[in-house]
Parts: sequence; structure tokens; C-alpha cells
Amino acid sequence: MSFKFVTLYGIVVILTSLFFQFVPLPKMLAWEELLLSKLLNQAPVLLCMGYLWVQRKRIKNPDIFYLVMMFLFLNVFSEIYYYSVNAESLLAVNIFNNSLIYTVLLTLLIKQRVKLRDQVVNVKNISYATFTGVLFVIGFSFSLLKVYQEYYVSNKLFFFIVLLAMVITTISVCMSFFVDKAFSKNWYKIILGTIAIAVLDIYVYLSLFVFATYTAFLYTIGKLVFSIGLLLIVDISMRKCLNKTYLAVAYKRVSKTP
Repeated sequence: MSFKFVTLYGIVVILTSLFFQFVPLPKMLAWEELLLSKLLNQAPVLLCMGYLWVQRKRIKNPDIFYLVMMFLFLNVFSEIYYYSVNAESLLAVNIFNNSLIYTVLLTLLIKQRVKLRDQVVNVKNISYATFTGVLFVIGFSFSLLKVYQEYYVSNKLFFFIVLLAMVITTISVCMSFFVDKAFSKNWYKIILGTIAIAVLDIYVYLSLFVFATYTAFLYTIGKLVFSIGLLLIVDISMRKCLNKTYLAVAYKRVSKTP
């Protein structure tokens, strides 16, 4: 991505984060204000989608391109179905949609894996991936235990939806360690990007199920962390699915000889 776009992206993230710093609770907002807040919440994602769409003529790997677009669209989709889903089922639908997001992300990571197996899979990578995966399992375990205690008997479907979301998220984080050559610049970026968006889920689940409190930092600090992770993932993916320069095709007029 160009420096100008990254600068614009950073300004949008900072401004929207400041907006949510002072906005009241959702129940206190009018319908128009709530709609505006949802649009601003997805502004970084929409900005990335717009940038990708402008660069569509440079595609060299359409599979990665469409997976990135689907990954971004599913993040925006969470705001679209908000008004059509029953309030009682909204949480389950949100978590299921989150599972779809990480499923696409996992597929995207697998598609980006380099072919040199010995440079990607080694003892250090496996150790780091295992250690990070264990940390995520521990982080999710408190929420999963609470969900099991409260919902397993009354709503088994909801419990398994939460379990599925946690498993796919953890697998995605572990897979990020095997995408690029170990300790390369792209290796660090894809890992940090995946962890940045995944660690936010631990905070949300702990807030909802363990502490039973409003996720006060979700749209401020959480939004900032998520936006940085999103930019890193999209940036690395674009480098692998787009040509570095535009492909220029010269057209010459051919005149018939008399």
C-alpha cells in the first residue's frame, strides 16, 4: 500500500476512535445516530474495500483478491443484518458470522503459504505457534466454561457456536506462523495482524460472559488494535495478489494496404 493511503487510513482510524470515545451508549442514540455510528465503525474496512476495488486491474492472483474482499465484506455484513435479526438471536448470529470471518481468514492464510516447506515449517515456528495457541486456549477457556454452565443445558446450539468460533480463531492464529519464511518482515506482519484482530475476541467474550459488563473499550482501544491488524493483513495479501505496476497494453491501429 502507498504511504498516502496508509496516512489516510490512520487519520480515519484516529478520528473514528475519538468519535466513539465520547459517544453515549447505543440505547441512548436515535436511529439515525446509531446508523451513523455503525458507518463510522466500519469506515476503515470500507476504506480498504475501496482501495482494493480501485486496484482490481492489477490482479495477478484472483483467489487471494476475492478472499480478501470476502473477509472485509463479512466484517461489514455484521452491521447490515443488525436490523433484520431478532434481538434474542443477535448474539448467536454475531458469533456465527465471526466464525465465517475467521474461516475465510484461515483459507486466505493457507492460500498465501509459500512453497518452500523447510523455510516455513521448522521447530521454532511450531514452538511459537503452539505456545501462542495455548495462550489463546487459556484466554478463551474462562468464557467457554461460563457459557457451558449457563447455556449448555438450555441452549446447546449456542454453546457449540461459541466453541466453533473459539476453535477457528485459535487455528487461524496458529496458521499465521506458517504463511511466510520465518522471521521475515512479512512473517512478523501477518502474525501481528492476525493476533491483533483475534485478541479482541478474547476481550469481548470475557466482557460478555465472565464479567457481564459492557465492552467499553471495544470501539476505542479495541478498534485501534483491530484496525492495525486489519491493515497488516490486507497489506500483505495485496502484495501477493497484485502486480507491482500496472500492466500497460499498447494498441496500434493497423491500416489496410491498398
